[in-house]
Amino acid sequence: MAALSFAEAQARVLALNSDELPFVYEPAPYGIRAAWKYADVKWAAITAAGTISGDYELRVTLDPESSTWTFDETRSESRSTVQSDGGGGFSASFGSSGFKGRQKSASFQFGVGSAASTTDRQGTHEGNTYGYSFTTDEVKEPLIAALESAGWERARKGLFGKLFGG
Repeated sequence: MAALSFAEAQARVLALNSDELPFVYEPAPYGIRAAWKYADVKWAAITAAGTISGDYELRVTLDPESSTWTFDETRSESRSTVQSDGGGGFSASFGSSGFKGRQKSASFQFGVGSAASTTDRQGTHEGNTYGYSFTTDEVKEPLIAALESAGWERARKGLFGKLFGG
């Protein structure tokens, strides 16, 4: 089977979009961008309050001359917490992390507070608990399957990649 064109392969992936998914595939000049805001949480309890924010982006570059694709990933997270130290004082903590490259990861978060709100593609939800789950496979696997069904293959980089399929 001959590989579909750049536009047809791109359209095949974009057809995977659904309001039921927590991420979205978008067209880009280089191919496809997948974006997932997997955590946007604000919570408060009697002794503490905080925020969690996390984003993931997958950039898929399509090479129409060889009908191959490559991808790069970017992930960022930030957290902040203010809590009682038990002696009438308060402490605060802040942190952030980021990653760029290729990864396979999953993360899960669950918490309880007297007031919590989470925001996702379906809107903002209020309640006493919060949580999220995230896995890179949920974004990548359907995209890769759509590209392979369009006759596209993952590009093999470097001598060892070409020899050993890496």
